[in-house]
Amino acid sequence: MAAVAREIDSLAGAQVQQVHQPEEETVVLTLRLRGRNRRLLLSAHARHGRAHLLADRPPSRAARDERPECPTDEGISPARRSITAPPPFTMLLRKHLKGSFLAGARQIGFDRVLHLTFRFGETETRLVLEVMGKHSNLMLVNAGGTLLDAIKRVSARESRVRPVHPGIPYTPPPTGGKRDPAEATAEMIAAFVREDPEAVLADLLRDEFPLGPTALAAVLARCHVDAETPAGGVAPGVVASALRAVADPTTYVPALLCDARGVPAGAAFLPETEPPPGGERQPAESASEALEDYYTYRIAHEAVEARRRAFLRAVADTSRYAERRIREAEEGIEAARKAPDLEREATLLLSNLGRIARGAEQVTVVDFYDPEQKEVTLTLDPTLPAREQVEKRFKRARKLVDAVPHLERQWEEEQERVSALQAIRPLLEAARSREELDALAPELRALGVLRETPAPATRERASAASGVQHRPIGGYEVLLGRNATENDHLTRHIAEPEDLWLHARGVTSAHVVIRTGKHPERVPPEVIREAAKLCALHSASKHSALVPVDYTLRKYVVKRRGSAPGTVQYTHEKTLHVEPGL
Repeated sequence: MAAVAREIDSLAGAQVQQVHQPEEETVVLTLRLRGRNRRLLLSAHARHGRAHLLADRPPSRAARDERPECPTDEGISPARRSITAPPPFTMLLRKHLKGSFLAGARQIGFDRVLHLTFRFGETETRLVLEVMGKHSNLMLVNAGGTLLDAIKRVSARESRVRPVHPGIPYTPPPTGGKRDPAEATAEMIAAFVREDPEAVLADLLRDEFPLGPTALAAVLARCHVDAETPAGGVAPGVVASALRAVADPTTYVPALLCDARGVPAGAAFLPETEPPPGGERQPAESASEALEDYYTYRIAHEAVEARRRAFLRAVADTSRYAERRIREAEEGIEAARKAPDLEREATLLLSNLGRIARGAEQVTVVDFYDPEQKEVTLTLDPTLPAREQVEKRFKRARKLVDAVPHLERQWEEEQERVSALQAIRPLLEAARSREELDALAPELRALGVLRETPAPATRERASAASGVQHRPIGGYEVLLGRNATENDHLTRHIAEPEDLWLHARGVTSAHVVIRTGKHPERVPPEVIREAAKLCALHSASKHSALVPVDYTLRKYVVKRRGSAPGTVQYTHEKTLHVEPGL
């Protein structure tokens, strides 16, 4: 963050020309300085949170060679996407930042917190980026320190410690009492050692300063000690000097770290940071270039991995379905062996109709099929006339016998399908790119793993025009509406009556639809759960640990006359409690 803050700060005086929100948790500012436009990406994504300048150039060779095409929005380069309708946070940023001038950028206390200050006349506004995993956020703060809004609002119910919503004072994240390494002094280090003379240097530094594993390793390397060295065994001045050097972005040497296959493994800024075994350190012109190359690859790679996992889950689901049909076929063939016994009973009953009393539960007759003519007791249904019971037994016997050819074909077909699925699994696991996965798609469709559920052409065109997102989950097409208009169009005009429809319970939520091809009973529970996670992620409860999500058939979802777009009522629902995410 220190290196990027320094690069952004060098653009002080640049005017904000445009504000875009290319994806849900990412904002791109277009800054103009001395006749040149520069784009600044700020992301509060839980896994890809970052800040860096975007270069108008192709990605580096390492990122480009390994970067596959991606099946979802997540894998497309953030600088080259845009959301159809600007979200409210983007509109607010445009109102307060467009036309203003960047006054400066600074990292706060060597933490992953970046403050960007903008001025327009006498008005000053701050844009605060906090990169903290799932708690990452991007906030707009006025000169008085009041939060104007955030890209992720956090209610007091969701976090009593640090709510985030308009109108409250901005409070920085807790530091845990850790110091800024840029302010380290020999006296400070000596005082720490006196407090705990037996402490190991690495533990002391980790406890007192916000150092990650890479920065900590660099400090130890500059002190020429290992991770087990006692704190008292190193001069305090040496330790303080190493800390200040590690916190000084002017000493950084940005690079892209690649593994032995040439695949990007990370971005590095400290010269002590080594690549993975057998890998190499490729120099970068700037910290932003190293970060852009790394995340270009990482986001695309994760999208391919997500597609691979979806295919493998679908293969596993299809395998279980095929194995179940094999067992059903075997059970049916085994049951058909009882057909002669049913015909025998029916014939005996038919020969003794006059001896069967109305309402009798059993009857004992002579078994003329037995050479010894022994008596046999047959169970009866007291609610049916005797003749109907005879016909029922004959009919059941015929049905069992007639089903055998079909069951034998089913057994053979499903055995072949299981064998083919076992053969394709290692190919999916070995695939390295989107192209390699897509090459297996026709075979997966032929095996019933990927189900094609085409809707009428008019509906497909309407879906594309509406901006409804398409997500593959477990071989099923899942549709997502991201605003009231898309939700209304998805639910009323795209979804079929037998499709599964999902909505977070009791809160504003995206409408999510699972295309079932008129067979909702075949949708695996895993697919419904993953779709519910997606629905929860696009709901007002997305920051909660568990979100209740209702699902029902689309035919049970009704829009009342005159109600607002996206407002519906539904019945016959079931509820899952899921963690938001996908």
